[in-house]
Amino acid sequence: MKHEQTARKSEGSEALSLLSGLKDLVESVPVHEAGPSPEQLLSRLDEILSLYVRDDGRAADLADLLFGADTTAYGMRVTSVFSRWEEEGGGPVLPVLLMHAAARFRLPLDTPEMRAAMMAALLAEVPNDLQYHGNEHYRKVMFHTIRLLATHLDGDFPYQPLLGGDDVLKMLIAAAIHDLGHEGGDNMRDGIYTPGYMEQKSFDILRPYLEALGLERDFWGAIETIVFCTDITFFAGENSPCVRMKKIYRHFFMGGGPESEDVESMMIGKLRLFEDNPKLAVMAMLLHEADIATSAGLSYEQSRIETISIMEERGVKTAGPKTLLRFLIEQLDGRMVTPAAQKLFSGEMAVIMQQAEDDVRAGVETFYG
Repeated sequence: MKHEQTARKSEGSEALSLLSGLKDLVESVPVHEAGPSPEQLLSRLDEILSLYVRDDGRAADLADLLFGADTTAYGMRVTSVFSRWEEEGGGPVLPVLLMHAAARFRLPLDTPEMRAAMMAALLAEVPNDLQYHGNEHYRKVMFHTIRLLATHLDGDFPYQPLLGGDDVLKMLIAAAIHDLGHEGGDNMRDGIYTPGYMEQKSFDILRPYLEALGLERDFWGAIETIVFCTDITFFAGENSPCVRMKKIYRHFFMGGGPESEDVESMMIGKLRLFEDNPKLAVMAMLLHEADIATSAGLSYEQSRIETISIMEERGVKTAGPKTLLRFLIEQLDGRMVTPAAQKLFSGEMAVIMQQAEDDVRAGVETFYG
């Protein structure tokens, strides 16, 4: 125990040093037009430094849930954690979650890539008052991304490619920034669906810092692509980057789709990086499943909360079991896909669908009242 406390104290000192070292970067890099100002970033950085020790202890209490081998009742346990976060005014700040992941996955700290990851975590901590796509969503997605990575890395799943340290770091960065600058709503622009519009903006907010750190496209191209593929716009159909990414994943790992489905033609633009790259398809699918897990794979209670939040963010109060079922069935095909997500979420997802179907049959129209 004493050794663990000493190790954590050392890690905490390194984290604080890494965070403090971002000040020069914040002050020297011209921000993207949609990004927060240097003053906003520096103010939030000071707050995070003051919160770090407290939140480090909060995250340490979750270590077994994040990294442990026992995933029994994972959904209900995480529902309890997220409920407690709400009562406490929010979860541990993202730099803390990032550092716990770095320690567990043995990622080197003294690198430009880790500075980029910490910068991504800082950007995601700038206060955002969106009801669904706000700071708490970013923390939940980071939590699930870390858990999915731990499960994938420990799982020895057949035919699943191994992920190296750089791959893990790319996923942590992508999780932090995947909804930066979100405007609520969807990717309609002047009545026309623009695939990945807000997701691309999220990456573009981080990009100036990546370039200032000297990181090449070989590193950040994967981040850009997997963030782009979190666009899950309901009505987009075959034009959705997420739908196309899923078909590419199926092509690599699930025996492909119908003979008429030309997957190669889908690997264009940002999706070109998937060509001959099944590992990237796994990374993109894992981030997508981390993104939707709170709505689809924890508990019916949590699914109701998330459905209400996303619909109210769109300005309507129509959330109900039919809305949830449409999301689960039409958007997610009623299942998780990666072996890691199946292990963590599939059992509870089936229960959620059953409970929503029971409510529909009972005549329940709304989650209000």
